[in-house]
Amino acid sequence: MRDSWEIRFEWIQTILQWVSLAVGVALTFLQFGIDPSTIASSLAVLGYTIAMHLIPVRNKNTKLVGGLLALLGVVTSLFAIAITGGLDSGFLLYLAVPVFFAAAFHGTILGVLTSFATIIGLIAIATTAGFSPASTTLPLMIVFYALIGITFSQARRILIEEPRSTPEGAQLQRLESAHRLLGDLAGLASSAELNPVNIGRSALRDLAVSVPYAAGSISIIDAAEEITVATRGHPGPVDEAERFPVTLDRENLGSLTLWPLEGSSLGEHESDINQSMRPVALAFANVLLLQSIAHRAVREERVRLARELHDEIGPSLVSVGLGIDLALVSGEIDDDSRRHLKNMRETIGVLVEEVRDTVTNLRSDGTPSLLEHARELAADAPIDGPAFVVDIDEIEPPRPRVAGELAAIMTEAVRNAVEHADASVIRIEGTVRRDQGEFRVVDNGRGINAGLELDHRYGMIGMKERAESIDAHLSIHSTKRKGTTIVTRWGSK
Repeated sequence: MRDSWEIRFEWIQTILQWVSLAVGVALTFLQFGIDPSTIASSLAVLGYTIAMHLIPVRNKNTKLVGGLLALLGVVTSLFAIAITGGLDSGFLLYLAVPVFFAAAFHGTILGVLTSFATIIGLIAIATTAGFSPASTTLPLMIVFYALIGITFSQARRILIEEPRSTPEGAQLQRLESAHRLLGDLAGLASSAELNPVNIGRSALRDLAVSVPYAAGSISIIDAAEEITVATRGHPGPVDEAERFPVTLDRENLGSLTLWPLEGSSLGEHESDINQSMRPVALAFANVLLLQSIAHRAVREERVRLARELHDEIGPSLVSVGLGIDLALVSGEIDDDSRRHLKNMRETIGVLVEEVRDTVTNLRSDGTPSLLEHARELAADAPIDGPAFVVDIDEIEPPRPRVAGELAAIMTEAVRNAVEHADASVIRIEGTVRRDQGEFRVVDNGRGINAGLELDHRYGMIGMKERAESIDAHLSIHSTKRKGTTIVTRWGSK
């Protein structure tokens, strides 16, 4: 996003360039006709003018490129002046272009230096051509170019530098920088380079070109949990694998697990592996940084909404409830109106509780998603363990006051299935509607031994106690050699 002053200065520069070019070419051809010197000078000045238009603005605005362009403009103009009549050349006006560019777009220092270089060049041309002290052309030109450099550098200072030195200007500059950064971030957020799955798959595919391995997987560490994002081949037992950390600036971001080919070792390829993981580490760091920014923005918005509900809507509902209470005790209403007011008072009481619960939920840390928890449990399962199928229809996560207990019940049910059921498939399925829902952990294992009393299974006892603490219902159905189903329901149906 460009400032209006910059656009206006560019229009001034464009008009100045083309008008001074046209005047210089016309006067030179009228004075000297068409010969090699007039053609060379015209082409030199035309080439510089075209270059100024072709070079991108962001490049011209850098100190290095801007300084080189200003110097090139002075040299080109002085060359054209020197071979077409000296101080009588039609290209004298064109010298104002590089001086204006340096002063208006790069400030006082470069503007004054460019003016000084222009003046020194004019004096050198005048001395070589035999300058006459009686002539007023050279002093006028010196004053003219000095004024251009000083005037437009001061104009830039008034328009740009002074406002930015004030607290309001500094804040505006920070906001503009933040806007540009957020614009770049919005473009990056939708790119494939910030998708850890794509990154992991590409890394494993590229690694297979230089490192011979039978299978591999890449995991990213997110919120202290290690989540597998990509696999290649058919992973074997964990004790046969070799692990390599994915790090950036000594921060552990994930890991690479490789299963070597039979009879071989990956130790000799460690250098190639570490080199291949550098782009993965950078990509993972970018992903986690983007997630942190997004979570912070969501958290701030949740706090703002909670504050508005607590400070405005909540007290308003309480005031309405008090007004109804006063009307009920006044004794000046009939029975029908009293009944309607009581119903309204009960409804308002429910709304007040809803607002309080909502404020509590908004101020809680994170969103307690059962779907995400189920996916994490599946990702953390042993590689050589049962396959997982997660099919939870979560319209809205449960409230935080019950979500922790529900997640703990799910964790214990999955752990029992993985460690004791000897199952090949575990399904986590169900429906979540915030205040009500159910989920099932189903395995196709050997079932629960009917000879062992349920009361002696402390994991089961813990699940039942957690369910009772949140008024949920837990049921367990098991058939020998046909598997076990653990169902948890909460809320009204």
